[in-house]
Amino acid sequence: MQGGVCARPPVSSHPVNPRTCWLAYLAAFGTASASAFVFIWSSSSVGPLAKGATLSLAATLVVYAFSFSSNNSSVYDPFWCVLPLWLGFYFKSLAPGGFWFYEPRETAVLVLTWVWAVRFFVLVPWEGWTRGLHIEDWRYAQFRAQLPAPAYWTFSLASLHMTPSLLVFTAFAPAARVVLQGTGAPPLNSLDLLAAALTAGGVLLEAVADAQLAHARRQGETCRSGLWRYSRHPNYCGECTFWSGLALFGVSSGAVRSEPLLIVGVAAMWCFFRFASVPIMDSRSCVRRPDYAAIMQSTSPLLLWPPAGGMTGGLPARAGEGRKDHAS
Repeated sequence: MQGGVCARPPVSSHPVNPRTCWLAYLAAFGTASASAFVFIWSSSSVGPLAKGATLSLAATLVVYAFSFSSNNSSVYDPFWCVLPLWLGFYFKSLAPGGFWFYEPRETAVLVLTWVWAVRFFVLVPWEGWTRGLHIEDWRYAQFRAQLPAPAYWTFSLASLHMTPSLLVFTAFAPAARVVLQGTGAPPLNSLDLLAAALTAGGVLLEAVADAQLAHARRQGETCRSGLWRYSRHPNYCGECTFWSGLALFGVSSGAVRSEPLLIVGVAAMWCFFRFASVPIMDSRSCVRRPDYAAIMQSTSPLLLWPPAGGMTGGLPARAGEGRKDHAS
């Protein structure tokens, strides 16, 4: 606050070239893959999920090293989408039947995970792959401005790198158990159809919300029509719905019944977006958009819900905000 008025978030410029961005991810998942072979050939009694978590954190540490050396935490941003793809391959390599056997449930899980990730890569492309990074995400810049350098990088490791990686891993854990069943998977049941619809619906919800937001930005308006009439962050709702669908596959396969704690990941995902991402984005929108206080009073923060007072769209102001926090 400055003089009773919220200050605009600082902008942090720490350029990173595309070669460094690519090298960060090749090194990270090359390290994880090499370590996976060590696990496979060792006589360790550690379970597959624990191994997967260890490898995920190892890859995160490599990316963090590049973030630190480049002085830009945004190097981590696409990790949110890349990690589940690598985990799918890893757990498939451990499943009975290996890469040459695909039963319907695990196939649906893997295909839908790829659809989710490719949508981000294509429709919300990370500029680090092509042009490199020219600025640091405004959220990271805000934390950087509030902390001395050593404290910021400790915070970045714990909160901006490790925490999202653990969140994604635990949310993916039910899907991992589905893949690990391999040839021992139980037959499909009615819950699988619901899980597929929920997972695909989450991806579609995000895609539609992003398209509506992009249109509003081009018009220079606050996005108050379509899905944004019923939620301040329908794209976040879609993201959480996607992970809920993967968790439901865990239920349909019987994995959650055997390991009830598998459901903790998706619950944590909903809490993360509701109590971390939504407040951060709302705080920024209040600074940038004079009409946003009224929107907060009338519109659900996350879930799609009829607006209070029948508020309609078309309020002129700056375009809406809202992308994923892993990532943006």
